[in-house]
Amino acid sequence: MKALLNACLLTLIILFTHSTVAKNSVPVVSQSELVAWQQSEKPMQLLDVRTPAEFAQGHIKGAINIPYDQLDQQLASLDKDTEIVVYCRSGRRAAIAEDVLMSNGLLKVSHLEGDMLGWQAKGLPVEVIE
Repeated sequence: MKALLNACLLTLIILFTHSTVAKNSVPVVSQSELVAWQQSEKPMQLLDVRTPAEFAQGHIKGAINIPYDQLDQQLASLDKDTEIVVYCRSGRRAAIAEDVLMSNGLLKVSHLEGDMLGWQAKGLPVEVIE
């Protein structure tokens, strides 16, 4: 009986973990892929979901700034037919933004690997608003 209960519990854990990961997962774009994408003619929307102050202190060239907690009010400013690459400082806010985007029908969503911290750790260029 105990073995059966353990097997059932293990099955439930696996099913729950799988459904949670599958629901929240989006493709990941590496820093090098993003650099190549920026240099190509392929359209892309680079979405920085940090605060305006963080954005002004340094952001990736070509990024637009819509804070994650204002995204649902500004969805109309995004092109649902063009890939959106989302990033924040470390990933938490980007994950929230990705959920908002996807639940509103914007399905071409990717996440920048390492977010801004990873970008800066690789010594890649940032733009500052003075």
